[in-house]
Amino acid sequence: VKRQQETMSLYSRAGANPMSGCVPALIQLPVFYALFSFFPVAFVLRDKSFLWADDLSSYDSILDLGFNIPFYGDHVSLFPILASVAIFFYTKMTTGQQPMPQQPGMPNMKIIMYLMPLMMLFFFNNYASGLSLYYFISNLLTILLMLVIKNYIIDDKKIHAKIEENKKKPKKVSGFSARLQKAMEEAEKQKKARRR
Repeated sequence: VKRQQETMSLYSRAGANPMSGCVPALIQLPVFYALFSFFPVAFVLRDKSFLWADDLSSYDSILDLGFNIPFYGDHVSLFPILASVAIFFYTKMTTGQQPMPQQPGMPNMKIIMYLMPLMMLFFFNNYASGLSLYYFISNLLTILLMLVIKNYIIDDKKIHAKIEENKKKPKKVSGFSARLQKAMEEAEKQKKARRR
C-alpha cells in the first residue's frame, strides 16, 4: 500500500494521470474486433496473393509439417512469425526502459513479455494471413516511429525541466484521485490498527 501511495504521489508531482493510458486501448477494442471479423470473410481478399501468400483471407502456409501440433496446426505460416517477432520487439521497446517489480501473486512481467508474442503466433497461424500482415506492418511502423521520436524528436532536458516545473506548481487533485488517496490512507490506518 505504501508503494501505491508513493506511486500516486509521483504521478501527481509529475502532472501525469495513470488512467490516461487506458483510454486509447479502450478505443481500439471495437476496431480489433472488426478486424478479426473482417479478414476471414472479406470477399475482396479472396484469392488475392501477396508475396508468398496465395490467399489473404486464409493462412499462408510455407511449410506443411505432416503432423498436428495442438493449438498451432499442421503447417507453418510466415506472416504470423513476422507479426510475433514485431510484437515482441514492440513490447520490449515499450517495457524495456521500465523496471518490472515482482509483486506477490502477480506473474512476472518479463514472462508475459515473452508469452504474448508466442500466444499471438499460435493464434494467428490458422487465421487469415491478411490480419497477420496487418499486425506485422502496424507493429513495424510503430517501432520505426518510436525510434524516430526517441532519437530525433524527444528532448530529455525539456522533459526534465517540465517535470521540475510541475513539482513547483500547487497540486491540483481531481475528485477521483482525492477519493482514491483518501481510501488508500484509510486502508493503511486500518492495517496499522489491526496490528496493534
